[in-house]
Amino acid sequence: MTGLDRYVGRIALGAFAAALAFFLFLSILVDLLGNISRYADRAFKAGLDGFDLAFYLVSYYAKLLPVLVTTVAPFAVVIAGMFAVARLQQANEVVPMLFTGRSMQRILRPMLTLAVVVGLGMAACWQWVVPSVGAELATVEVFLRQSKTVHKNLVHELRDEGRSLQALEFDPVANALVDVRMIERGPHGADVTLTRAVRAAWDAGRGDWRLEGGRVERTRRSDPAEWLGRPDLTPAVLVAQSRDTIDPEMLSYTELQALLRARPNRADVRLAFHRHVTWPLACVLLLLLVLPLAVHFERGSRTGRVLGAIGLCAAYVLFDLTCQSLGKRGLVNPVVIAWAPPILFGSLGAVLFGSSRT
Repeated sequence: MTGLDRYVGRIALGAFAAALAFFLFLSILVDLLGNISRYADRAFKAGLDGFDLAFYLVSYYAKLLPVLVTTVAPFAVVIAGMFAVARLQQANEVVPMLFTGRSMQRILRPMLTLAVVVGLGMAACWQWVVPSVGAELATVEVFLRQSKTVHKNLVHELRDEGRSLQALEFDPVANALVDVRMIERGPHGADVTLTRAVRAAWDAGRGDWRLEGGRVERTRRSDPAEWLGRPDLTPAVLVAQSRDTIDPEMLSYTELQALLRARPNRADVRLAFHRHVTWPLACVLLLLLVLPLAVHFERGSRTGRVLGAIGLCAAYVLFDLTCQSLGKRGLVNPVVIAWAPPILFGSLGAVLFGSSRT
């Protein structure tokens, strides 16, 4: 990478940071304005004052940031590319670069490199960051939106340790389990301990589940029990275990693969797995589409070119949303429908970018 590449890359990186911050702020603002009345009503019913609600919302949106990044990053890349090219042309720096013997595609390479890096960052975020906050987001969203979501027939197994927890219901808002049964198997097949309770409530101070009507049953013996003795099974862990109630878009690649092995007939999970690959690719594909429109040497309306770029991005998003709807309903093969937008628009972008004037 030469000094000229670093110069163009710094311009594109600065534009990307500004565009990403703008999209994140706009997404949070739209969600907040659309739900502020519901949030205030929920806080009133829960006995929270204004400061507590503000702290709750700040925590919620801070955890939501990784999810928003994976959603708006391709559009921030497009805006950054358009802005960087416009700045170079406004300063009359493109023509001198061409006079040095570089092609237009070579000048734009740092922007494409930025798109590749952002796409890899989105994939890393989906694998390690989003799943770590997904369970907490599901719990907080249930509270904020007053949802009645209750996980049914919860099962948590640790086969290597011979332990299994079952509950008829799990309420993530009240942090309560109903009809709890925990089986622990010892080194010998006959060495089995059963802990059962009518209800269990999470005690954050102790970091364990307090049992109501709890008993520990062993061979020829039954004793009362006050605590479950499983501090590792926090409410967030149990929410994550109930993957059927979590949006597949919030799961990592490895979690989606495990869920596909367990539920091979779920079209939405298969679609989400392939979209975890195709959506980061959109960073590069959308840039290939709009950069030929951003670069121009003849006189003409710059506004028209910007509107054309916005139209191409809107067409990509509309086609992608249509494909998602068809794939989730099982009307079309999820693999085919997930790869249809990048193949169609990627081919068009490669032709436009390769034929751009120099």
